[in-house]
Amino acid sequence: MLGTGLILAGALAISGFGGGASAKSIVGTWSGRLTPPAGSHASPQHFVFVVDPGERRGTWRTSSTCAGTLRLKDISYGYHHYYRVSGAHPGCAAPGVDCLKRSGAQMEDYFVPSAGGNDIPGTFRRIK
Repeated sequence: MLGTGLILAGALAISGFGGGASAKSIVGTWSGRLTPPAGSHASPQHFVFVVDPGERRGTWRTSSTCAGTLRLKDISYGYHHYYRVSGAHPGCAAPGVDCLKRSGAQMEDYFVPSAGGNDIPGTFRRIK
């Protein structure tokens, strides 16, 4: 009986149910930059994303006065597509959809602006 319990505990730990985020999970706090394509007049912008457990919502911020929430739109081709919802200061960051996907120890983001134009890529690292 003890052996069965150890096997079950091992399976839970490997599958990610035993505690922290798995190697494929996007749950956590991520920091990085969105870098507009060459020729764009926009500058790179530092972002911090927090993806809540369950991966359905989270938050984003660029500074102490520019922040908002993330709301899951859908998941396709391994990307979680989140609507970027403005917080107290609308207009401090472009509205659109952040498309997040794990790439090894990092997370990729392809931001699709609501106003149209080119997608803006970024790379993020987990800070929590």
